[in-house]
Amino acid sequence: MSRSRCLAVLALALCVCNGLAQQSACTDREARRAETEADSLRSWDDLYRSYKLYRECDDAAIAEGYSESVARILVDHWRTLSRLAHLASRDADFRHFVIKHIDDTLATEDVKKIRANADKRCPTSARDLCHDLRKQAE
Repeated sequence: MSRSRCLAVLALALCVCNGLAQQSACTDREARRAETEADSLRSWDDLYRSYKLYRECDDAAIAEGYSESVARILVDHWRTLSRLAHLASRDADFRHFVIKHIDDTLATEDVKKIRANADKRCPTSARDLCHDLRKQAE
């Protein structure tokens, strides 16, 4: 193998290892805490705080809990959408997190209400966000 090829393989291996090292795993303690709160968050700020603390735990029952919280906030507290728009504009990963949690674990009526709110009650400042919410709910 040529020297330049060896260096390229080594560089690739270092990049992969560095990427893996930067990903943190969800500890048992974090998973227990995340599961305890994931389905009971009722404001965008609370959801964002939990997301920042436990985003690596977003799987299985915890993910279902986060989906429930997203649904409850969008269905029961739609008037706070501007707060989500603000947080999502500052953190694209959080925006993705919220949108992906409009999923098939939600009650059909909740999904219909999210879609209807995005269609009919969207603030002008959140048009792009409403488009994505409506698309995900379809």
